[in-house]
Amino acid sequence: MQPTELRIRTEMMATNKSCLQSKVGFLLLLFLGMVNLCKTGTTQNGISFTDQIQNYRTQLEVNPNQVEIRLALARTYLLMEAFEQAMVEYQRIIEIDPKRGDGYFGLGLSLVGQEEFEKSISVYKNAINISPELPQYRAALGSSYAQLYRYDQAESAYQTAIDIDDGNAMFHHRLGVVYANQGKRDEAISQQKRAITIQPQLPLAYHQLGMLYGQQNLWDKAISAYLIALKQNPELVESSYNLAQAYFRHGKMEKAQQQMTQYQNLKSQIDPINKLRGAFQQSRDQLERAAIKSNIGQKYLKHNNFKEAIKEYQKAIGLNPKQVEAYNGIGVAYTMTQQYELAISAQKQALALDQNLAEAHAGLGLIYLLTDQQDLALKYYRKAIAISPDFIDPYLKIGRILRDQKHYAEASKIYLSAIEVDSTNVDAHYNLALSYDYQDNMTNLALNTYKRVIELDTAYHQAYYRMGLIYENQNKFEEAEQAYLTIIQDGAKVPEVYNTLAQLYGKEQKQLKQAVSYAQTAIELSPESANYYNTLALICFRLGDYLQAETAMKKALSLSPKNSVYQEGWRQIQQKLDK
Repeated sequence: MQPTELRIRTEMMATNKSCLQSKVGFLLLLFLGMVNLCKTGTTQNGISFTDQIQNYRTQLEVNPNQVEIRLALARTYLLMEAFEQAMVEYQRIIEIDPKRGDGYFGLGLSLVGQEEFEKSISVYKNAINISPELPQYRAALGSSYAQLYRYDQAESAYQTAIDIDDGNAMFHHRLGVVYANQGKRDEAISQQKRAITIQPQLPLAYHQLGMLYGQQNLWDKAISAYLIALKQNPELVESSYNLAQAYFRHGKMEKAQQQMTQYQNLKSQIDPINKLRGAFQQSRDQLERAAIKSNIGQKYLKHNNFKEAIKEYQKAIGLNPKQVEAYNGIGVAYTMTQQYELAISAQKQALALDQNLAEAHAGLGLIYLLTDQQDLALKYYRKAIAISPDFIDPYLKIGRILRDQKHYAEASKIYLSAIEVDSTNVDAHYNLALSYDYQDNMTNLALNTYKRVIELDTAYHQAYYRMGLIYENQNKFEEAEQAYLTIIQDGAKVPEVYNTLAQLYGKEQKQLKQAVSYAQTAIELSPESANYYNTLALICFRLGDYLQAETAMKKALSLSPKNSVYQEGWRQIQQKLDK
């Protein structure tokens, strides 16, 4: 099941404030690089942000002056992008122990998270005065200077960080960006190359190299750099656009057009996420911020990026432990990554907040369906329908279970109910046709329903294939042939279709040379199928080409040596060769 088939309830924020994509992207990258220096993971051993916060606060109730515990709490807030709460905790740490450089460092990060770059500079300087030997404090200072276009000071701060730790790729990368902004192209290229030497998997460095080479009209090098950047991170929208432009400038028009199409598709996915991130950055209402994070998670879920979806949902729940949509969404993401215990827990937490959330009942149904607990799956899918009769996915899943159990008549009824909900749902019609197909004396009804599927979606190839099988059974050669050819003429590369059409020609003793071609295509598409080699052997045998038949049957037997049909075919071929 694709996750987009399961309806996820989301709660949109009150307003959708915008923010420049470059600013949003920079902040995210800054926190990815800088917060990691705090040596804290996104979650600790699978413990949710909410549980971490509760654990730390319980310990602080016993002794509010435990600096290490308060630091862990503050870092957790940073990781879930709750910058105001993080700032409060870091300020408290500084009150308890004014000599904690990591307190000032974290406070600076909290300020940057709120775009208070000027204020962060003086705070970072305090951290440096306490611990001048720590390079991350210098790099953080450099980042704030760079955000304020104070590139000379940013350069100095980054260079000092590198003098302390020359082996940090991100320091070199960020210094390279500063050099590029100053027009120091050679120095910028040198720093990006150094960053890549240290950390080859650094797509941002390759992106910067692409831009720098492009400025010099070195299009081959620019293209190569952008390709590596996108291979390492396919979501780099700017790299995708710049690559299209580089192809265009280099005279590679076809590739430029293909890349521009890819860019537009990527942009259509990433732009809504960036707009939500911009709204999150500007919002000061914690519940609204939680809803925004939940919506970002839903966007990632829609595009099957389950890892990022889980991260965003975790942050949403951390910001608002009652964000029911986030529990539902993360439950689906856990399900699709086969983390079933976590998925069950998340969906049950959603139901604890809203027992009438049909999507959570359906989420549990999906878990039990995927783990072969069909009775439980039916139970929860039926609950989902009882709560929300217009929710079509549970109908389809119940039908699937009933069909797997060979209860075809019952499956037909549930699919008819789905069609009452949505008369244009092509999957409901197709599965209804299948259910008819598996029942005695309902062939014509199945055939008419497959035709309805094609009316709704002319590219629904499975329907053509099933129609072809029905026509074959009715000895309607031309109709069966046309059904299979329609799939092939649409450009679909389905080996079973080529093989079935080859068998049809072989059975009818028509167009045997074309049948050989189709059988060979099936083998090319699926070279490990013994059945397809057997088809080729049979057709060659009928053509009198016994040597090719022998070669094909020998391969079929190597893939399925105990198959009695293939053994008999081999015996007959050998008899012909012996004559």
